[in-house]
Amino acid sequence: MNTLILYDTLYGHNFELGNFIYQTILPSAIFLSFKEALQVKLDSIDLLILCPCTYGEGQLTASEEKFYNYLCQCQFSVPRLVYYIAGVGDKNFGPAKFANAVNIFDRQLRQHAASPLASSLKIDYEDLPTAQQTVTDEITNFLRKGGDSNY
Repeated sequence: MNTLILYDTLYGHNFELGNFIYQTILPSAIFLSFKEALQVKLDSIDLLILCPCTYGEGQLTASEEKFYNYLCQCQFSVPRLVYYIAGVGDKNFGPAKFANAVNIFDRQLRQHAASPLASSLKIDYEDLPTAQQTVTDEITNFLRKGGDSNY
């Protein structure tokens, strides 16, 4: 299974979560920052894991914006692409802004007929151990079932 893990970070939390996924669950994956994301063709990827960062008033970072625009401009459907999005943020920004990059990417990937591995995860930076346990459970459950998103 060709797996791509992308992260962006302001304070290191989403890098830490993405690196955790890479090191402990999916060591054969490609692990890149969103800055490097455009060098990989999505049609060669089976499993896409995003650990996006939200900044300001709920916006994407500049690097994420470039990847998002790439997704928007692509005239493709990726029904065989399975994805999982886990974003670490700060709940003090309020529910509308908290880890909003997760919502933005989830909507765009669904528009391209990609299948979510599980419900996306939005978690506060102070609860990183819970995030690590949740992603471990979700991804290993998916892999245990043979990587089929229709379970």
